[in-house]
Amino acid sequence: MNKVVLKYLKEQGYETVSTDYYNWIELWESWWKNEVDFHKYHDQSGKERKLYTLGMAKRIAEDWSSILFTERDEITTEAKTQKQTKANNEYLTKQLKLLKVYDDLPTAIEKAMAMGTAGAILRVKHASVDKQGNLSANNRTSLDIIYVEASQIIPLRVEHGEIVDVAIVSENYVKNEKEYYIEIHKLEYKEKLEKEVYTISNTYLNENGEEIEKEGIAKNYTINSSIPSFSILKPAIANPLDVSYNNVNGLGFSVYGTAIDQLKACDITYNNFVMDFYLGGKKVFYNNKIVDTKTVQRKDANGNIIEEQVEIYPDDITRQQWKTYGDEMINLQQEPAIKEYNPELRVEEDTKGIQFALNMFSFKGGLGTEYYRFDVGKGIVTATQYVGDRQDLVANANKHRKKVDEFVSGICKAILLFGRILFKESVTEDCNVTITDKDGFMVDTETAKQEFRQDIAQGIRQEWEYRVKFFGEDEATAKAMVKNEEIEDIGEE
Repeated sequence: MNKVVLKYLKEQGYETVSTDYYNWIELWESWWKNEVDFHKYHDQSGKERKLYTLGMAKRIAEDWSSILFTERDEITTEAKTQKQTKANNEYLTKQLKLLKVYDDLPTAIEKAMAMGTAGAILRVKHASVDKQGNLSANNRTSLDIIYVEASQIIPLRVEHGEIVDVAIVSENYVKNEKEYYIEIHKLEYKEKLEKEVYTISNTYLNENGEEIEKEGIAKNYTINSSIPSFSILKPAIANPLDVSYNNVNGLGFSVYGTAIDQLKACDITYNNFVMDFYLGGKKVFYNNKIVDTKTVQRKDANGNIIEEQVEIYPDDITRQQWKTYGDEMINLQQEPAIKEYNPELRVEEDTKGIQFALNMFSFKGGLGTEYYRFDVGKGIVTATQYVGDRQDLVANANKHRKKVDEFVSGICKAILLFGRILFKESVTEDCNVTITDKDGFMVDTETAKQEFRQDIAQGIRQEWEYRVKFFGEDEATAKAMVKNEEIEDIGEE
């Protein structure tokens, strides 16, 4: 975290989290980007080289994002009355589309799973602010959502592990000069209103920490509600580092935070696999007697012309088939003029090593063992097939999904809040927000089977589809198996 920003916050009376914690975020981010010093090494000549890598940190974050939210999921609200519920859902559906929430949520979830925390800030564009800091809309006023990463979030007040007051920081370059933008959300009691409300301040600093005046930017304004216009997402993982920060850190922990060694193992085994092929090509050794040389000229690094000897091999396609050499006879029975070396590739051993490393990483990342399973002739095992075998993934997914639900709920309530107080819509943030999992991915296997059987009984699905989904049979085999079966006869194998 930048010292200029931390100095400013300290001057404003805020006790921020230790800057050491952002070193962990930087580490997780470097693995997510697949840019870590571990991948660099020097060969015998001193030349810097890089390991071949799998980039599994980003992959597991992507997979968790795909598991936890899809564009088919449905976001709805339920208010105290049906009329209010209808008004809420109509307005919310419109705003979610305008703000492209369904498009942007997967990226925010991915970054939260990778870097331990992500956030969303609802902002108002082109609104008016009076001297008391109250907002009012005009015909240009609109909403916008900004998604931020862990490195941009500075908790200022944390209660029971939840961030109450927060600073959101970003860096910008204006005319080649760096500027820092600090947006502070603070919940404070207003005696005049007799309740707690959020106040938001916007500050710009130059590289020297001096404030910059920005035209058209409200210095301070008040949201007449205790509902925050920001929402924070953290994986459902206890933060083992929080103990070092007196349990007031407020930030989350990466899903691969304890799996760095396993990430290294994945890359070491994969690099060994690639290098076996890279170095395992056929080699042909020639006796010097049958190799010609010729002199060629080239320029060195300083532009000087230098001469060097270049070898010409007898199997060069530009050569004739026959060639004479030397006056001495070579005993080809004792010492052949040409020798071949065909190294044996360790494909099976390397593949097993990679698979074991992936299994360990999958386990440490909360996906259970063998999530990344490569079966020869069958391709990659899909997540849906895997769920039928491993319930630990479902359990972890449901825990993470609750955090995603809270994150999305925070965004939706902020949208409804601004709709009510700013745009005078007949909506309310006093409601329950529900995200329906349309794919049914996180339903446990037994429940899914029972629901499938009910669908078969109602004629919605066919008997053979059950065997395809839960037994892994192909369509032809499944149809043959159920040809003479009744629905009640379908059971486990």
